[in-house]
Amino acid sequence: MKMMMFGRGRKLFPREAEVDALVDQIAVRLQEAGSSGGLAARRMIYSIRITGGLGDALIIARLIRDLQRLLDNGAQFDVYFQSPQVIEPFFSVIPGFRECIHAASFHLTAPYYTFSLLANQFVTFVDEYMDHQFLIRNEPKVIRLLGNVNSVRKDIDKYIAAHPTLDGAFADLAVRGGHKRYTYLHEMMGIPYGGDRLPLAVDAAVPVRHGLQSGRYITVHDGWDNNFKLATHRPTKALPMQTWIDAVRHIKAARPDLTIVQLGGRVGSDIPGVDLNLRKKLSFQESTSILANSALHLDSESGLVHLGATLGVKSVVMFGPTNVEWFGYPQNANIKPKECGNCWWSTDTWMDICPAGYEKPICTGSIDARDIVDSALALLAAADSNPSPASDVTEPVSGS
Repeated sequence: MKMMMFGRGRKLFPREAEVDALVDQIAVRLQEAGSSGGLAARRMIYSIRITGGLGDALIIARLIRDLQRLLDNGAQFDVYFQSPQVIEPFFSVIPGFRECIHAASFHLTAPYYTFSLLANQFVTFVDEYMDHQFLIRNEPKVIRLLGNVNSVRKDIDKYIAAHPTLDGAFADLAVRGGHKRYTYLHEMMGIPYGGDRLPLAVDAAVPVRHGLQSGRYITVHDGWDNNFKLATHRPTKALPMQTWIDAVRHIKAARPDLTIVQLGGRVGSDIPGVDLNLRKKLSFQESTSILANSALHLDSESGLVHLGATLGVKSVVMFGPTNVEWFGYPQNANIKPKECGNCWWSTDTWMDICPAGYEKPICTGSIDARDIVDSALALLAAADSNPSPASDVTEPVSGS
């Protein structure tokens, strides 16, 4: 299947007639796969509706990987998302995966599954469509997971009901309890966390085609979630361009042996001074292959940071309005703003307009390029002195 271009491929918003036809097709396939042979012989097929962005999808892919392990990889599942082609590679490596489907048909097809999940910053079961009789008799583990979720949900239901407008307030509460974004869904369901890594397919030939040697370049990204409709040119979480320029210049001076490569799609800007600008020039799968072979990634808090963690690539991450304790991975260098910060979802327009009233966000503006450079050089030096074993590298696949 041809992948959409990173950041500029068309979104798949089907017409109503197309949705109806798709629902009919899915219903027939589910009935054929799961209904023959009586209750005990039926195959368990469930669905997951993901709301959010790229980072959310990666976190949820890890959840489904570990859910499938808990179920002995005996179930099958479909994934519903607004851009199904983009996230299909995250889930296709998990045993039991069937297909990624446009989110528009989720609520129409949910009654045909054994159970369905709604996953974002939280994970909940779609109770009205659960086949309790089948699950009690054949897969009581799922009933226990439902009990775990409902037990947690009692204390946080107001945050779930208001998602995403109270996400920032919930994160403040969660971090005081020692929780992290990348493991919280597992904790809600009571599933052991199996780690950040997923065996995503990467093409080792992609960096070579662009004159890059594995481990001898770093990637930078100036971008954000395409789903936010902004009135301004740059959102509050974007690093000031001058800070990017200064950081790139100082890193090049300190490590002239490394090539600096810019990744990204249609949102964001070109960073002057990079050695190779691949922004808007790659498919998402190609961008994944470039990132997978990078020595280090530099970014604001974005989906590519989650992708880097999934590939085993460390990042220097500049935080502004989002919560560093909630979103930060411990292996990364997570740079806090020197002033203000952590105001996400304090207003509905937090991505567009500084909630504190500043014309230019003071949080990202307070980050010093020197701190970025020092953090990058420290991570690079640590990697040079303790290189990852070959067996720990994401398995490449040959180019097509």
